[in-house]
Amino acid sequence: MSWRTRLASLHRDLGFFGLGLTLVYALSGLATNHRAHWDYNYATHVETLQAGTPDMLLGTPGDAAALARARQDDLVAALGRATGRSGDPTRVFWRGPARLSLFYAAGEQDVVDYAPSTGQAVWTQKTPRPVLRTLNMLHMNEKRNVWTWVGDSYALILLFLGVSGVLIVRGRKGLVGRGGMLLVAGILIPAILVIAFG
Repeated sequence: MSWRTRLASLHRDLGFFGLGLTLVYALSGLATNHRAHWDYNYATHVETLQAGTPDMLLGTPGDAAALARARQDDLVAALGRATGRSGDPTRVFWRGPARLSLFYAAGEQDVVDYAPSTGQAVWTQKTPRPVLRTLNMLHMNEKRNVWTWVGDSYALILLFLGVSGVLIVRGRKGLVGRGGMLLVAGILIPAILVIAFG
């Protein structure tokens, strides 16, 4: 058996082996390429509620902004009831003079933004996209554990598949013919983009 035949056999086997990882990186790569158009990790639901001004919620007359700051803890509890919450928020802070934010989950996955002057509450809930969120987490190596080694191994497999694919093909379709021209074109495209936008 010639070296080229052995190389082709290994190329084939690693091609089959790497297909699952190729799907992970290809699908999540397509998703993250378009991050300017959508949130590829979370689906967002926004709902506007009329919770009531501080004097209505607390049953105490007074200036909305002053009352909201003076009795913030009572106001937060009243807002929780008005928005159907059973537990306390994990964080509460003012994002500006007229916007009180209540966080009911990690990050910004479940937030109520309240405007004392109008009594309006905007509830924003983000839920992970079931499969895509996991694929993106793997692609970005967010856990930084054993997946680092998996990702490195996959990169080496891709390198091998690329080089072995070039060496397997002979004649006019190989390096000395059409294959060589395609190889040069494939190198020139990223090189030109690096020069143009680097």
